[in-house]
Amino acid sequence: MTYSYDLSSDDAATVRISKVRLLIPDNVEATAALQDDEIGYFLAERGNVIKAAAADCCMWLARKYAQQASFQADGLRVEYGQRAQTYAERARELRAQLDGGIGSVAMERADGFADEASDGEYDSRTVYLKV
Repeated sequence: MTYSYDLSSDDAATVRISKVRLLIPDNVEATAALQDDEIGYFLAERGNVIKAAAADCCMWLARKYAQQASFQADGLRVEYGQRAQTYAERARELRAQLDGGIGSVAMERADGFADEASDGEYDSRTVYLKV
């Protein structure tokens, strides 16, 4: 398994992979869940956008662990379902950061076709859109 984690490397690809590992988190070599090539795939798919690639990695790991059975043997209990939920939640957090936390809200209709609209109602309205 190829593993690299060096945030101060001179190699840009290594730094991108390291940043993804930091965000997942998957930055301990002994317990690493992803290979460098797998992270590189998600980076390429997302145009080297670190948080987007990290969110995709988390969702992939959530799906991977959701398919594995939890078990207990010799006093050791392994809960893959919990691990899957943790990765799925981390993916949601990363995607919310990518979206800037913007959500939608219900708006009341007030236009020329609405019953409540009057002639001078729109003169003083200012609408701000975040772009």
